[in-house]
Amino acid sequence: MTCLLSLAGGAMAAVPPEGIVFVPSAKEFETYRLIRDHPDQKRVQMVLDPRLCLAARKHAEDTQRRKFFAHMNPDQVNSNQRVLNEGYPLPANYTPSSNFVESMRGSGVDTPADSVAAWRASSSHAPHVFGQTAFYAGQVVFGVGHAPPSGHQYATYVFLSAPLPTGEQGSPLQILRPMVEVRSGSVALTQLPAQAIVEVWKAGPSLNNFTFDRTAVVGSNQRIPVGTATGNSGFFRLTYYRP
Repeated sequence: MTCLLSLAGGAMAAVPPEGIVFVPSAKEFETYRLIRDHPDQKRVQMVLDPRLCLAARKHAEDTQRRKFFAHMNPDQVNSNQRVLNEGYPLPANYTPSSNFVESMRGSGVDTPADSVAAWRASSSHAPHVFGQTAFYAGQVVFGVGHAPPSGHQYATYVFLSAPLPTGEQGSPLQILRPMVEVRSGSVALTQLPAQAIVEVWKAGPSLNNFTFDRTAVVGSNQRIPVGTATGNSGFFRLTYYRP
């Protein structure tokens, strides 16, 4: 498993002092895992970003609530703009009224495997989802969203991808070792770089097994809440992009 922390090197939208945290559902994380680990995936590294995940989940839920299925919503807001609305900085050539970042799937069986297989079989979606062109291979930051059937007879799956935040380049070559803070039974990782994109993996009963916990953008308080102090909650694994 690869877990990445990306340090922002360019102009970034304001991040709240407490940061931004996204905990994916089981189906959302499985979608990400299947895409990341697929044998046809051409990207070398991938990192899950909470802003892209929020944009993806909100759009998936919106398609069910307002009973539409399209990249552009009934308010005429397209995918690039929805990503910008969540505070993720896109390059200047990513026209807000266009879609350079999103793939969607309406799944009647409501499984991540169905959606990933459908994207793989689609000549229009596979290049995006699996990074099969230079343009999409450069989109190494991701978001996933899922909404179960409610307004439709099928579930909605949304996959978003974007380049590293504007101005940032680098490779995941080092290991980050944050401090672990416990207060009143609550656990947080501290002394993290502000505006860093972090995937947090938490140890299970066996310290040899780490499971995905959450993704976050670190705020000015330089901490990420990661739950309560139970079991091996003090053991985490992180790596990161160094600009």
